[in-house]
Amino acid sequence: MYITRKIKAKHVDVETGYLDMLAREAGRCYSKTVSLIRKTHRCKGFWLSQGAVQKYQRLREYKLHSQTVQAIIDSYYSALKSYFKTVKLNPEAKPPKRTPKHFKVRWIQNGISYRDGIVRLSNGKGREPIMLNAPAKPVFVEMYYQRGSYYFSLVYKAESQSHEITGNVVTVDMGEIHPIVSHDGQNTIIYNGRHLRSIKRYREKTKARFQSKMDKCNQRSKHWYRLRRAKNKVLAKLEAQLKDAEHKITSRFVSDCKKAKADTIVIGNLKGIRDRAKFSKKSSQKIHQWAFARIASMIEYKAELAGIKVVFEDESYTSQTCPNCGHRHKPRNRNYHCKACGYKYHRDGVGAINIWKKVSGWLFHPVVGIMAFPTGVRFHWHLCKSATP
Repeated sequence: MYITRKIKAKHVDVETGYLDMLAREAGRCYSKTVSLIRKTHRCKGFWLSQGAVQKYQRLREYKLHSQTVQAIIDSYYSALKSYFKTVKLNPEAKPPKRTPKHFKVRWIQNGISYRDGIVRLSNGKGREPIMLNAPAKPVFVEMYYQRGSYYFSLVYKAESQSHEITGNVVTVDMGEIHPIVSHDGQNTIIYNGRHLRSIKRYREKTKARFQSKMDKCNQRSKHWYRLRRAKNKVLAKLEAQLKDAEHKITSRFVSDCKKAKADTIVIGNLKGIRDRAKFSKKSSQKIHQWAFARIASMIEYKAELAGIKVVFEDESYTSQTCPNCGHRHKPRNRNYHCKACGYKYHRDGVGAINIWKKVSGWLFHPVVGIMAFPTGVRFHWHLCKSATP
């Protein structure tokens, strides 16, 4: 598990012009990597290996640390690997070809040193390093530009705890409509995600509106660049709102787990769901916009900071299996109604209950009595913590 600490450049004792120079050098290095690989493939018919590109880039002089250059090359090859995977399913896919003037700057391994609470980021021999105040040495540091300012992300590796399931257990069924549905053996809580969906809908409409205007003007004209800047500014604000809402929902969930004195949180593992999903065009778009990995990551690091262990468990067929009789039935709406025994409950709640029964060893035992209807938690801007008992 990794934890990120974000520092704005105004808190760093270094001129913005120097940071501009580093970003331009990174852009020059990335653009040269793109052009070299594409030109070789076009003329010779093969893709250059990563080692060959690194040897070539060592001969060129960049005002960057050598491992920063290596990290930039790694970024392109990571995108190229994604292209090789995509082109098997879509022959019309194209390899990454963008040649930006500026690019993110990353420091790794030997480019980072730490002493007396100061992280030193080397930019090569004879060039001024960047100093950052930090509690420990990070695994890597990345500088990027966002909404008119430079930021430094310091990434730390947190020690993962044992995955043994003990004590009070809270299980989580994540959904596209309701990001978190939890169950602790007695109570089921649904954390409403309608606000998140409204932001996503508005984001997609904003993209379409700006793209329609950009398509009507000459590409790379002054008006086209003006529209692109305006689009990126609005989308950055919406992305910040989206992350803020996700942070508040996950913080409220972890707060409720602490209040319930939970020892372990079990999250349904959704890895590979996009590859397995076969839906309509509209439903597929929702699935691909669903940031379940980001929400799970937020739960994981917040829970472990609170002293609660986090475990991922396979959730296959948990939303289709009746908790009372075990009959499997795929519901068509938000309510689950078993055709065999008549059991009725919320669809996402059924998933959370079945995960809880699975990890608690009660998978083949029927539910006892009539369970209380799930409790709903609506989103508001002060959702971070639950009310004190």
